[in-house]
Amino acid sequence: MSRRPPWIFLLPTAGLWSRRRHEKPQLELAQSLGAFPRPGGDISPLFIFFTLANVGESDTTIAELHVESKDGSPVPFGKLMGEKYLPYTLTSGEEIRFWVRAKELARALKDEGYDGRPRVKLVVAVAGGDRYEKRFRFRVDEYLALKDE
Repeated sequence: MSRRPPWIFLLPTAGLWSRRRHEKPQLELAQSLGAFPRPGGDISPLFIFFTLANVGESDTTIAELHVESKDGSPVPFGKLMGEKYLPYTLTSGEEIRFWVRAKELARALKDEGYDGRPRVKLVVAVAGGDRYEKRFRFRVDEYLALKDE
């Protein structure tokens, strides 16, 4: 009668643990409006904030972040400002924000021929080639009419 070594029963468990540690990253994207406080109680002009949250169990490197129009072409509005520079490795449970002036994005969309409330999307590309998207409507005419300067 042969006896199996006790470590044989640990192999399947170790394999499952290893797979869990290397799960595909999971990003949640959000878009919101807001302003920055200024000294004296004033607030800044209106900004569009983009939040990226890593809700997965593994770290992921954010390689690129941009806004695309409905036809899939990037909207040329300049540079997004943010809490970090890209590329940036977002750890599990971490969240970062990027922003652009609402009027600046509205002007770029208007120059591309959009008005009203076109559907656009935030696009995040991560190292390894995965791509995440968040679709939202953007009020081009309303934001261009703001007197926030």
